[in-house]
Amino acid sequence: MADSSKNPETQPQQGEPSTPGSGSKQPAWGLGRREREVLSVLRSQGNANVQQVAERLSTALAYTTVMTTLDRLFKKGLLHREKKDRAFIYSAHLTAREIEERRASDLIRRYFSDSGERPDMLLSCLVDAVHHYDTGMLDQLESKIRSARANYLGSDPEPDGGS
Repeated sequence: MADSSKNPETQPQQGEPSTPGSGSKQPAWGLGRREREVLSVLRSQGNANVQQVAERLSTALAYTTVMTTLDRLFKKGLLHREKKDRAFIYSAHLTAREIEERRASDLIRRYFSDSGERPDMLLSCLVDAVHHYDTGMLDQLESKIRSARANYLGSDPEPDGGS
């Protein structure tokens, strides 16, 4: 079996930006603490190579660990990278909001498509789960729904709370 990471067609050429997510079939939106910190460093720094990222992390990590983390984030489609001389220069491909929007979209898509149950029952279960997780969050969800409806329908939210 051939190692696709060694495939020259998936490797960027000198000075050529790489396509985010190349070599990856599907993005994995679950991010670990280290991945989130690396993304945060790149958002604040702009462009950086492995060494520059490593120097800005809260914990000293081996160069190869940082390099592997950056490569994983690139393969997930979250980073751009460009070969400059002998090093890759990385930059964030998506904002924090864009990442969370994609995570939420993927979560909802999987929630509804992986179940054989009726959508109304799934919605009811989702609302119950949010309520059990954080009652205040249920109020926030209701407010967000009202606001989204107003934006999508081009009308103002109901001033009395929507009763």
